[in-house]
Amino acid sequence: MARIHADPVSTSLMHPTRRALYVALLEADEYTTVQLQEIVGVDRYNLYHHLRKLESLGLVMNHRDQGRTRWWCVIDRVPLPNDGSSASSENSLASIDLSNPRVQAAARNMLRELASLSGTDIDLESATLQNLEIIGRRN
Repeated sequence: MARIHADPVSTSLMHPTRRALYVALLEADEYTTVQLQEIVGVDRYNLYHHLRKLESLGLVMNHRDQGRTRWWCVIDRVPLPNDGSSASSENSLASIDLSNPRVQAAARNMLRELASLSGTDIDLESATLQNLEIIGRRN
């Protein structure tokens, strides 16, 4: 069986605290550490742990200090991974209905070829394909 290595940014943003921090910073120009702590409701140690992780991935940065106050902002906007909370992702570029047998057959062929090229083991014979969602970054 093939081992799938997830993208570190997507994996990091699947964590509820990091996701909440990133989403909060996406929705504002900047927040202080104290403001972020109030938004996500974690202690200071955990807050800095998660902010450092996001910072190490190049997603956020501490862009200025005023006295003891640190201000944080987003420096790289990336699509949020689907956390399973909704059937559709806000980062969806398109969705293809696979109820048409010809479209489903074409999708199976494409997925087999992609699996073969990537060395991924995928069992499409026991699966019922209903929908293909394309998720990506809009330029």
